[in-house]
Amino acid sequence: MSKTVSQVVLGSRSPQRLNLLRDIIGEDSLEVRPARSSEEVGFDGLSEWAAIEDRQLEISRTKFEDVASQVANRDESPIIVTADTIIVVTDASGSLRVLGQPPTSDEWDQVVRDWFLQYYFGRDHWAMTTICAGPNQDDMQIRVVKSKVRFNADGEPWLDWYLATGEPRGKAGGYAIQGIGSLFVSSVEGSISNVVGLPIRETVELLDELNVPLRRAA
Repeated sequence: MSKTVSQVVLGSRSPQRLNLLRDIIGEDSLEVRPARSSEEVGFDGLSEWAAIEDRQLEISRTKFEDVASQVANRDESPIIVTADTIIVVTDASGSLRVLGQPPTSDEWDQVVRDWFLQYYFGRDHWAMTTICAGPNQDDMQIRVVKSKVRFNADGEPWLDWYLATGEPRGKAGGYAIQGIGSLFVSSVEGSISNVVGLPIRETVELLDELNVPLRRAA
């Protein structure tokens, strides 16, 4: 009989991922232990899906390895979950470009404004999440999930107000679909929770395969 695992370690600082994973497995089975370093390799110079996916997987694997080293001496091995979410847009030449979080400097709002005007209004873009889950690196499983998002073409009158709320700060791509940023969205093809930061269906499937009990009513 397969052993049931009751402890999951989320290697992420994202409150959105924490809330979604808590909904899946419950509070008591969950521990948060982010990677010790927040430094990540970037996506500069990458303009093809294969290269972008490989780089994102590298980021998620690095987070996983860091968290695995933090819990390596425990008597029982928890299931580690790490993830990375990016926004992928097309520029004027049709090449892919990855948008991360806005800069932390005072110019963040101008950067996000440019993203909305150049890449979002009236156009499609993609949210892509790579998930790594398992008890160790040898038994780690991976899922890559893409969702296509389209913004309304007439959202510019609300852009200044949205920037003034401060919501785009710290958000991949400079908006939060789970928040008031949803006012710009006209459609989503694929997982909405993936755009938030953790695709629920794929995460449930992974945890079930790893024998993690899912949350039930008390």
